[in-house]
Amino acid sequence: MNDNSEFIGEFLVESSENLDQLDKDLIALESQPDDQQRLASIFRMVHTIKGNSGFFGFSKLGALAHSGEHLLGRLRDGKLTLDGRVAGTLYSMVDAVRTILQSIEATGGEGEHDYRELSQTLAAVAADAAAATAPAPAPVVAPVPQAARAVDVTPPASAAETPPVAAPATGSGVVAVPVPATPGTPPMPAMSETTVRVDVGVLASILDLVGELVLARNQLRSIDSDDPAVQAVSHRIHTVTGALQEAAVKTRMQPVEQVFSKFPRTVRDLAVGCGKEVQFVVDGGETELDRTLVEAIRDPLTHLIRNAVDHGIEPPETRVARGKSRAGRLTLRAFNESGRVTIEVSDDGAGIGVQAVRDKAVARGLVSRAEADGLPEDRVLQFIFEPGFSTAAQVTSVSGRGVGMDVVKTNIEAIGGTVDIHSLPGVGTTVRVHVPLTLAILPALVVRCGGERFAIPQSAVSELVPLRPDRSGPRIEGLADAPVMRVRGRLVPVVFLDQFLKLRAVPARRDEGTVVLVKVDDREFGLVVDGMQSGTMLRRRDLLDAASLSTIVVKPIGGLLAGLGLYSGATVLGDGGVVLILDLRGLLRSANIPPLDRAAESSGPPAKGPAPDRYLVCSTHSGRRVALPLADVVRLEQYRQAEVQTVGARRVVRRGDTFTPLHDADELLGQAPAGAANPVNVVVVDGVQGGYGVAVQSIVDVLEAESPLQPGLSVRGVAGTRALGGIATEVLDLACVGSIAEPIPTR
Repeated sequence: MNDNSEFIGEFLVESSENLDQLDKDLIALESQPDDQQRLASIFRMVHTIKGNSGFFGFSKLGALAHSGEHLLGRLRDGKLTLDGRVAGTLYSMVDAVRTILQSIEATGGEGEHDYRELSQTLAAVAADAAAATAPAPAPVVAPVPQAARAVDVTPPASAAETPPVAAPATGSGVVAVPVPATPGTPPMPAMSETTVRVDVGVLASILDLVGELVLARNQLRSIDSDDPAVQAVSHRIHTVTGALQEAAVKTRMQPVEQVFSKFPRTVRDLAVGCGKEVQFVVDGGETELDRTLVEAIRDPLTHLIRNAVDHGIEPPETRVARGKSRAGRLTLRAFNESGRVTIEVSDDGAGIGVQAVRDKAVARGLVSRAEADGLPEDRVLQFIFEPGFSTAAQVTSVSGRGVGMDVVKTNIEAIGGTVDIHSLPGVGTTVRVHVPLTLAILPALVVRCGGERFAIPQSAVSELVPLRPDRSGPRIEGLADAPVMRVRGRLVPVVFLDQFLKLRAVPARRDEGTVVLVKVDDREFGLVVDGMQSGTMLRRRDLLDAASLSTIVVKPIGGLLAGLGLYSGATVLGDGGVVLILDLRGLLRSANIPPLDRAAESSGPPAKGPAPDRYLVCSTHSGRRVALPLADVVRLEQYRQAEVQTVGARRVVRRGDTFTPLHDADELLGQAPAGAANPVNVVVVDGVQGGYGVAVQSIVDVLEAESPLQPGLSVRGVAGTRALGGIATEVLDLACVGSIAEPIPTR
C-alpha cells in the first residue's frame, strides 16, 4: 500500500467517479432498457474496476466486480431483461463496491465482510433464464436527461407512444412510472484530457494569496495622486487584480450537479420503500457554488427530498382518488437570483395543513392560541423549522421525528443562507434555499460607530435611512428599551450599535446618525451607526453609497471574539486597518429582535392597492433634473476619469468580463455635456448581459411618483414628465438608451 499509495489514490478517485456515473446510468437504463450504448458503457466501467482491483491485489473487490460484470454481460447479450429484481441486485453491487472503496481509503484494506452471499446472488440472477421472459418495467424514478430538461416529461397519453407497463413481480411493492423515450446519451468520461487534478489545499492557498493582493490593491487605490503615471499603474493593477480575483474564485466553484447527481438513486430507493411512484425532475445542475457550500448543502437537500417523498407525495391509489396522476412529481431546481443561488425543492403532493401546524405550535407552547390565530400562513409554516417539531401521524424509518427541518435551517444559516417554505393543501409544497455564491470575498458596507469601524455584508442591507436633527425625516420612537422606527407605514425595531457593543460611555443622540436597515430570514431591524466609512451623511434611501462599499476578504477569527457570536470574521481595509464583520444573525439573537410580521402588526393593516412607482432622481452636469425607474437601477458606481475608456465613438467602463457602454445623461437629452467630472458618478441600469451606465452629476433622492406619466411633454430621450417631490421631473426613456447600449466582451 505504501509503495503504490499514489497509484491507489488515483484508482480510488477514478473508481468513485465511475460509481457516481453508474448510479446515474442505471437510473436512466431503467427508463430505457433497450439503450445498448448506455448498457455497454456501464459494462465497461464495471470491467475497469475489476481490472484495476486485480492489478492492486484487491481480491474481494475483484470477485464482486466480476460477478456484476457477468450479470451485465448477460444483459448486454440479450439473454436477460432488465426488471426490478435485476436492477435491485445491480444497485446492491454498486453499494458494496462503494463500501469496499471507502474501507480501502480509510484503512488500506478491503474490510472484514467478504460479500460472498452478494456474489452468489449476482450469479443466481444472471443464471435465471425465467427473467428473460419477464416484462421490463420502466423505472420508479424518472430523472430528466440534461439534453431534455426543458422538455415536458409527462407520460404520453397514447399507448402507441409508450408500451404498456406490466406490474412488477409480487413483493416488489411498486408500480413503475411510464416515461417518454429519450435518445440515449453516452456518459461523460471519468477523466478528461482538458482537466488536471489539483489538491484542494493548493486552491485554498491561491485564494488566500489573491485575497492579500486585493487588500494591497485597495491600499494602492486609497493613495491620492495627481501623477498620470501613478494613476495609470493603479488602474492597471486594479483591473488585473479584479480579473485574477474572479479567476481564483472560479477555481473553487463547482456545479451543484455534483450533489444533484446523488439524488435520483436516493429518490428511487425511497419510492420503493414507501410504495410510491415518483417522477424526479432535475434542472439547473450547471449552476455553480463555492465547493465548501456545495458540500454544506448536501445534507439539507437530502432531508428535504426525503420529506417530500415520505410525507409530501401521496400513495398512487390516493392520488388517483383525488384526480391526480398516479406518479407524483418531485422537482429539484437551481438558479442564480440577485447575486445568490436559489435551490428549489417542490412536489405536487398533499401539501402542509396550516391549521395542523398552528395547533401543534399551540400544543407545544410556542405561541398562545390567540397569537397563533392571528399569524399569517407563511409565519405559521416557519414553526416547522423548530427543533423537534413534526405533524407526522407516525414515525417512519425515513422521517417524522421532527429533526430534519431543524437541521435544514441550522445548516443553511451556518453558511449565511436562508430557507423559506410555501405550501397549498392538496396542491404541493415548495421549499426554497438561498445561499451566497462564496464566503471568501464579498461586497460589504463599512460603517463608523463610536470611533470604530465595522463591515456589514451587502446582501443583508436593504436600505439606508439618515436621521436629521430637524426631525424632517424618519425618527426613532418608542421606549428606551424598545426603540422602533416607522418606515413607510411599518414599525421596524432598531438597535443602537454603540450601546449594544458598549462603545461609548455616554450614548449618542437619538436624532443623529444613519440607520442601516437589514433583513435576516424573517426578521428586519435597523442598526443605528454614526455614518459610513467615507464620512459623508447620506441624503437618500434604498441605495448604497458607492464610496462606502468595499470588496472585503473574509478572515477567520478565533478565541474570545468567535465565542461572542457577534462577529463572523474580520478583514483588512485599504488603509491597513482591521475591521470586524458583524454576524447579523448572532446580533439578532442577542438583541431579541421579534419576527418581522409581529413588528408590523403594531403598525396596523397594510395598505391595499399596487405599490407606488419609485424613481431615482438625479442631476445632470448641465443642471437638469431627471429620473430613472428605481426597478431598473442595479446599483450606483463611481469611477475615476482615468478609468473611463474610449472605444471608437463610445465611452466604456470595465465591469467584470465586459466593457459596459457609458452614456452621459445630457447627451441622451440631446445636448452637449457641460464638462467632465472627476470622479464620475454612474447609475448602472439593468439590461442584457452587463447592462449600461448613465453618467450624472449627483444623486438627489429616491422619491415616489405624485402624478401620472405625461408623455405629451416629452422630448428626445425622455419618456415623459412626472411630479417627484413636488417638482416636475423628466423621466429618461431607458428603452431608447438600451437599444444603443450593447456591452462589449473583453475577450
